[in-house]
Amino acid sequence: MLILTVTSVIILVLALTATAVYVNNEPSGPKIAVPAGYQAINDGYFSYAVPKDWKNNPANTDQAGDVDTSGSSGFAGEHISFQRNAPVLGAQPPVQLQALGSARPAPFNLAGGQPVAVPGTSAAFRYTASRPGGFRATVIDAYDYRAAVELWLVVDAPSDVTQTVIESLRA
Repeated sequence: MLILTVTSVIILVLALTATAVYVNNEPSGPKIAVPAGYQAINDGYFSYAVPKDWKNNPANTDQAGDVDTSGSSGFAGEHISFQRNAPVLGAQPPVQLQALGSARPAPFNLAGGQPVAVPGTSAAFRYTASRPGGFRATVIDAYDYRAAVELWLVVDAPSDVTQTVIESLRA
């Protein structure tokens, strides 16, 4: 009976230790301070601020790393993927981005690629996306080398909101 009890206690301790290590190693993304009227979006790897009245749009959000947060003044949509290497200027965006800002997936053109500083990343680039019909959005391609995660973030909002979203982005 003593052997059974001791064995059970050892198994319990090992299970609790393994659980604590697992939870501690879960990606949590950086904690960020947000300006008044904004809320933090954290995907586990990256964090950024969006207006408080923007809500998650389930039509463009899934378990594969796509998140769309939107409201009456615009949207911020992201796609994350695991990559071995940092992106380069002019990299092809994932096809999942074509669904953002459109009732149906629609290709867009990227222009004006330039390096941009995003804290916590080893590479980040800023582009302007456009589609026929007047759609224009800011696109950030950023890479967190510690987690080997690439983020494509599309922001379509008034310029002051877009600037706040982009300036708040952290890995």
